[in-house]
Amino acid sequence: MAKAPPLEKSDDFEDDVDVEKEAASDAGEGEASGESAGDAPKKSKKKLIIIAVALLLVVGGIAGAYFGGFIGGKHEDKMAEGELGPDGLPLNKPVFYTMPDFLINLNTTGKQTSFLKATIVLELGKETDVKTVEANMPRLLDTYNTYMRELRASDLVGSAGVQRLREELLLRANKSMAPVKINDVLFKEIIVQ
Repeated sequence: MAKAPPLEKSDDFEDDVDVEKEAASDAGEGEASGESAGDAPKKSKKKLIIIAVALLLVVGGIAGAYFGGFIGGKHEDKMAEGELGPDGLPLNKPVFYTMPDFLINLNTTGKQTSFLKATIVLELGKETDVKTVEANMPRLLDTYNTYMRELRASDLVGSAGVQRLREELLLRANKSMAPVKINDVLFKEIIVQ
């Protein structure tokens, strides 16, 4: 029988052997230092979580600065023009309407008479509400006069008595002036004799 020619080693074969030897030596070093092939995915997950948290903090900080008015010129410009208040909500400047003075005799049980003199100012929400208030003023004056004539001097003692009077007048003003919203009833002057 004829002998087969000897196999020649090719360069590709040597490269494959070298790669296998390097992989084996790298695996041996990892095992010697306490690392295994399973630790690599755990480290990459930790890095991914840290990056995600850092990114979330940066985005949150930028959003907070924008909505807080620290960045973005539109918010600052509107605040300077008086359109927005410090809380970022639209700023409506109140309108004050001074009613005619009241001089009312209070309810008394004896011969002694008591009087209430008051100057009342209504706080309105908009300038356009003034016309509606003026048109309905006779109704509001009637409501106020009827209510205050039933008061006694003892009903108006101290700041608690004045506060109760304010609340009652505000309630009656909103009923009489609907759909106009009266925000507050203010006393410019109040005297009980």
